[in-house]
Amino acid sequence: MSRADHAQFNVRSAYARARAHELAKLTGMTATQIVEEALRGYVPPGAAAPAGRMVRRGPILVRRAGGKTISQAEADAALNATRERDLE
Repeated sequence: MSRADHAQFNVRSAYARARAHELAKLTGMTATQIVEEALRGYVPPGAAAPAGRMVRRGPILVRRAGGKTISQAEADAALNATRERDLE
């Protein structure tokens, strides 16, 4: 004898639960149908397309620098020299 597959999805957000039931009463649908329709209609935001001279650096877009490329070691040395200079 085969068992029926009963899917279960628990919502821990009080707002989401209340809103789903509120919409279910307004539309005559079940709360499950409301959630299914919302998930079908959801489109996650796409990645930002670089524009002009912008390039991606991690999660953000920055303007591409012109001129000579500086290594991390050179940048660290310049920062250390500035921090250690005599401020008198």
